[in-house]
Amino acid sequence: MSSFVKLRKTIKYNFILLFIRFLLFMVKVLPWKLTSHICDRVGLMAYYMLKKERLKTINNLTIAYGKEKTGFEIREMAKEVFRNLGRAGAELAIKLKINDRKKYFGNVEVIGKEHAEKAYARGKGIINIVPHLGCWEALSKAYTMLGFSAGAVAKNLKNEKLNAWVIDHREFEGFKVLPRGSTYKTILQFLKQNNSLGMLIDQDTDVKSVFVDFYGKPAYTPIGAAMLALDSDAAVFTTSYIRTEGNKYQFIFGEAMEVIRTGNRKEELQLNTERFHAAVEKQIKAYPTQWVWMHERWKTTPEIVEARDREKQELRRKRRAERLKEGT
Repeated sequence: MSSFVKLRKTIKYNFILLFIRFLLFMVKVLPWKLTSHICDRVGLMAYYMLKKERLKTINNLTIAYGKEKTGFEIREMAKEVFRNLGRAGAELAIKLKINDRKKYFGNVEVIGKEHAEKAYARGKGIINIVPHLGCWEALSKAYTMLGFSAGAVAKNLKNEKLNAWVIDHREFEGFKVLPRGSTYKTILQFLKQNNSLGMLIDQDTDVKSVFVDFYGKPAYTPIGAAMLALDSDAAVFTTSYIRTEGNKYQFIFGEAMEVIRTGNRKEELQLNTERFHAAVEKQIKAYPTQWVWMHERWKTTPEIVEARDREKQELRRKRRAERLKEGT
């Protein structure tokens, strides 16, 4: 990595930390509604300032809604995406400082709590499918404020200062962060202790994945949730923290989803990943401007995966040939 790129990343992360501290200062001195409104405006400013993210958002919304909406409507949706992210930042900053349950849920309606209570009563753990929707980062604390034990697998951020801050504010009483790279056995054991494990499967990441339909296009989707569901017999449902209006939110527990078992492991992973992601897609379609459309959801294509597989097969063939040659 060049020194210029390193410098740019350092500036970027320092700016993020500065913005976070600014948010935390605002929530101390300003009313909730005003803080949320200010961050709405900050989000709109980001739409105009962050060209790369703006164009990705417009492009992805066009893929999803281009057949039913005009270019103007797509751009208005994109603006709303950034505004909602701004408000979500305000909501998270506000809730990080609140430890009183009644005050925490003062602007949040809890829906479907009985689904979580029923799942915990089974005693086999919960796989909590969380979309990058609304104020998803506040879900972890909201969960524990309701008296549920929970945790999530999270990737460490490259910037040490930002990573330390995030870990410090994610780990609190009743919630545990399992770093990405934790052994499968460790994660499985966490579930078997009747904890809820938050998993986000609506992004294209560098993990084992399969293709599922997303807005009519194949989207590379992690199979980890399906794998754990099959091996743990944990309950599986979606949970979201979405904005309804102004600075008001809903914390929604979905109903438990049946885990499909056919006896064919590969087929089971495919079918269950499809089912879990379909539940996420339904939520995104219900609140389309609250999802992170600047993420390159369709980055990995079937053609790319096929090319990778051919390269791996060719590499294995060459290694076998080399071993045979060395043995003669």
